Amino acid sequence: MSLVIDILLILLPFLIASVLLIKFKWKADTTGTLIFVLFLVLSIFYFKTNWKIAFLTSIGGLAKSFPISLMVLTSILMMTYMEKTGALAKIVVSFKKIGGGNKAFQIMLINLSFGTFLVSIGATPVTMLPPVLAAMGYSAFAAVALPSIGYDPLCTYALLAVPAVFFAEFMNIPLKESGIAFSYYMPLVSLGIALGMLYLAGGKDLLFSKDGFTFGIVGGLTAGVSAIISNYLGIVKLTGVVSGIITATVLVILALIKKVKIIDKSVVTEEEKKIDQSMSLVRAMFPWILLILFVSLVNFIPFLSNLFHNQLPFAFTIGEIVITTRFLEQAYFWVLVATILSIPVLGWKKEHLVQTAKKWIKRSYRPVYAAAIYFAVAFLLIYSGYIFQNNSWFKITENNIIYILATASANAFGKYYPLIVPFIGLLGGFVSGSETSSIAMFTLLHKTASEQIGLIAVAVGTANGVGGGLASVLSPAKIQNAAAVIDEVGIEGEVIKKSAPIALLMTLSVATLSLCWANNYIWWKWIVAFSIYFLVIIISFLFVFYKERIKSIFISKKSKL
Repeated sequence: MSLVIDILLILLPFLIASVLLIKFKWKADTTGTLIFVLFLVLSIFYFKTNWKIAFLTSIGGLAKSFPISLMVLTSILMMTYMEKTGALAKIVVSFKKIGGGNKAFQIMLINLSFGTFLVSIGATPVTMLPPVLAAMGYSAFAAVALPSIGYDPLCTYALLAVPAVFFAEFMNIPLKESGIAFSYYMPLVSLGIALGMLYLAGGKDLLFSKDGFTFGIVGGLTAGVSAIISNYLGIVKLTGVVSGIITATVLVILALIKKVKIIDKSVVTEEEKKIDQSMSLVRAMFPWILLILFVSLVNFIPFLSNLFHNQLPFAFTIGEIVITTRFLEQAYFWVLVATILSIPVLGWKKEHLVQTAKKWIKRSYRPVYAAAIYFAVAFLLIYSGYIFQNNSWFKITENNIIYILATASANAFGKYYPLIVPFIGLLGGFVSGSETSSIAMFTLLHKTASEQIGLIAVAVGTANGVGGGLASVLSPAKIQNAAAVIDEVGIEGEVIKKSAPIALLMTLSVATLSLCWANNYIWWKWIVAFSIYFLVIIISFLFVFYKERIKSIFISKKSKL
């Protein structure tokens, strides 16, 4: 009975958070604060954690979040400055000219390839792309849903692969191994998301059209396979950039073969023509060009890589937690450098700098805090049950939340544990609005449970991360941001309702792959597992396509009775 109470108390904050997000539309930062307070109280008063250790670990979690929280801070600065100088408007107008009216080509190129590229370097597709799609004639629903779901497959490589970096740290494995492990899920998920986007935009008519199916298959598989190649080559932090560029190139080549118009200037208004002529595209993208250059140099020049990673760790301790910042190799540092160095190119005007500073402060404090607070929650979970013994930290195992959850999960699910892991990640990503936060909160849980069961831990842990990435299209905060930029606040419920089945089916695909990989199944078990998965997909699609007919038959039979 005690274990049941333990589990219920641990799950209660997440259940409360889900209700607050869905029913009462709370923000991710406010929800995170409540979860933190609840776990702080539980940790100290129920799981008997020393109060000093609880507070120190909370501070340690905030410090540990720097690679993502400061990346959010600096990327918002870069994007705000690009907006105020007109560079962002130039890029948006350039996007608008793409495709010549071919929806399948436009959706894959803008939302999948460019969306992946943008989120990789710290830009936000959910605020940049909806106005472009709306101006191109897409419905408000499509303009919000497509950018929100488009970058989901490669969300692991967002913000220059910060999620993959954190996973490597929590699992204590090399970054390349982390990146490769995540990449195995990419072809299946990116293909499913690509086809799902086409269905969201135009139903089965667009999905099964000649161009739709071709561009969807090619775009989805190219994005996934290029992610695998990038990670095997060791360019983990640039995976999203490389994948976005390769996918765009392949899609353009396919469009040329199919004689699709690549650039259509006729869709641009007179006002947009002035914006288009105000600067070159290279100048507008200069901050991004610098950022990619700097990150490439830091990662590919052995001397710099060794210097910044090993010789200049810039570490400090909080209690017994060692925080190694290595800020000179972190993406947020180079985003800041790239932004500052682009000022002479984009402009020194005082009003631009003042407006940037004001807007930056207004935009950044909530998402930065949200990114940090979930790391504080994660560290409370990890260090729960710790006490002082002989002036050192000592873990009382039976009071540790991670151990309790891992043991209960291992006993309840056994070898089938991987089936629930991506859905735990999906929940974490939904509540926090971040794949990285989901990784921080649950990776150690999955590692512990996997070791108890005898599963391949990296296969289980990465499934959690990918599940967290797939939560982007379910995150109320992100959907609301996308809706707000085209003045369509209120459409969020429809977007989540129609996109959720796609996210759930893709999460199920991750669960199936994780089950086979984590258990090291022989070939015929893989076939059985995926046969069942594809049967579920077929049944789901048949139900969606013919639900009205099924409903009418059911009503007809009911009326006869």
